[in-house]
Amino acid sequence: MITKTPPLTLSTLAPDVHGIAEAMTGLTVLDAYIADPSAAARQHGPEWVKLAPRGKFTARDGRVFDVDPELLAARFEKDGVDLPIDIDHATVKKAMFGEAAPAVGWVSKLEARADGLYGKVEWLAAGIEVLAARTHRYISPTLKHDENGKAYWLHSAALVAAPAAAMAAVASSDLSTHEDPKMLKAIAAALGLSEDASEASCLSAVTNLKARVDPAVHQAALDQVKTLSAELEARNKADHQAKVDALLEDALKAKKIVPAQRDQYAALCGSPEGLAQVTALFATMTSTLNASGLDEKQPNDQMATLSAEDREVMKMLGISEEDYRKANGLTVAA
Repeated sequence: MITKTPPLTLSTLAPDVHGIAEAMTGLTVLDAYIADPSAAARQHGPEWVKLAPRGKFTARDGRVFDVDPELLAARFEKDGVDLPIDIDHATVKKAMFGEAAPAVGWVSKLEARADGLYGKVEWLAAGIEVLAARTHRYISPTLKHDENGKAYWLHSAALVAAPAAAMAAVASSDLSTHEDPKMLKAIAAALGLSEDASEASCLSAVTNLKARVDPAVHQAALDQVKTLSAELEARNKADHQAKVDALLEDALKAKKIVPAQRDQYAALCGSPEGLAQVTALFATMTSTLNASGLDEKQPNDQMATLSAEDREVMKMLGISEEDYRKANGLTVAA
């Protein structure tokens, strides 16, 4: 569930001269090359970047944040997931709308130092290209924090274009949504992770899960289910027909019906419900055919009287008395 809350992320930017922006905005600012100045001259991505200062500092909008580098480094080590560096916080902003947000580098290690949190970066070609062009030279971390401003998780980092003195929304105050912690815990549990697993760990687990499902394997499984369903249906049909045949044969042997009635009763047994009804009917019938005495009767004998059971059978079969008498070899009224 997404709820509207005070922003839980911040982004820090930096001019070339340390301290000027602090005086103007009260925000410690960071240059992407601050940890490795020589990398700029080599037109190469810096191996280490300073991601956040140590301790409390105030964002441009007046909010106070507190960064414990050791805490963030320990969380990173526990998650075991490299963190993306993107352009202009695309990982946070575009991913919310299902848009592509490719990384331009990956933070593979975090290190707590005396002055703040540092990240070891494996730059991709796109990141080196952007840094060389100097279009986005400032590093801006995205941190999750509690209601007291205490940062507890580094989500990602971004290369941004403008220094703090020229950017109105240094703290990424437009990111005003956050994931419900309870929902994140439930998702982590469903993925077989610990309840305190990070969002990045959950996303990684989902990606791995999706990768395991080969479309060919999925289709093969569907085909197998279809085949098994057809086989089960054929087996059920055969079992049903066997029950119908056994019932009618028993009725014929017990002289409850005559051969001419077999097909009519078979039609009534077409469904499991019909079979149950005919079975119940046969249970109430006696061998009335043995007592008819038709073999000794002459054509001029008195017409036999139909019993209540005969008339019940006629009703079920939907036939007239004349047709019933003909089927059973009884005298038909002239």
